[in-house]
Amino acid sequence: MNIRLLLVFTLIWLVSYSTIAQVDTCISVVQKHHIASEKLAETREFWVSLPMFYDATQSYPVLYVLDAEWRFDLVRAIAWDLSGNRKMPHHIVVGIPHVEWRNKRGIDLTFSHSRMEYDGEVVNSSFYNASNSGRGEAFFQYFYAELIPAVNKAYPTNGKNVLIGHSYGGYFGSYILAKEHPFSAFQIYDPSIWYSDGEVIRQVEQYLSKTVTANIYISYQPLPEFHSNKIKQFIETLKAYPKLTIGTKEYTAETHNSLFMYSFLDGMAFLYKNWEVKK
Repeated sequence: MNIRLLLVFTLIWLVSYSTIAQVDTCISVVQKHHIASEKLAETREFWVSLPMFYDATQSYPVLYVLDAEWRFDLVRAIAWDLSGNRKMPHHIVVGIPHVEWRNKRGIDLTFSHSRMEYDGEVVNSSFYNASNSGRGEAFFQYFYAELIPAVNKAYPTNGKNVLIGHSYGGYFGSYILAKEHPFSAFQIYDPSIWYSDGEVIRQVEQYLSKTVTANIYISYQPLPEFHSNKIKQFIETLKAYPKLTIGTKEYTAETHNSLFMYSFLDGMAFLYKNWEVKK
């Protein structure tokens, strides 16, 4: 049986099992927390899933998952399965939901008001505005100064933080590469590098230090060409930084959304290709 098909069946079994299992270390248990954020001037929620055989006397790396409303359950189920089968270390998984996810997630995840669309079309100057975009700096400050310290205080973390971002979330992760940030690795899936006509590339070229180290996995699809070409340009820009470890893959048979699961599987394999199981 194809290993990925087997993984899908495992995921379905785990979700079904979660309806009856209530053990603290079971994948079904999600711990929800709230932060009265000064950076965002509102109360925000984050979700935590603990690893198999969780032990509070041990310390763990953390997977931070943007777009948690859609991606958190998938990531924690696959991470549970992979770590349980010794394909990657056990992680604490933290989901970051966004306010009115379908309509306003762009407020959190973008740093400007784009005048460009994903296919290269120039849009009306009012299309991207304060109601749907541009609060990325405040969200980053919330993430850096409030969310991650709250996680570190509540759980035994080891300082190794992995950011998982898709689409706008991938753009967000790419943009903050050039900032002082707490991440040792970035999983960037089909990122919206097209946004503001490739401002992420300009951000990296202007502000990213040649001494920065990070493990970066970038996935993308071939269409539309304007979108994929911007991602390829971004990848070429990163190759000029000798201390970055970069993995990339083009998913020609997947869509913008369907590539997420395969990207996570391949991205974790890339991140942990030299990881050795402790006996």
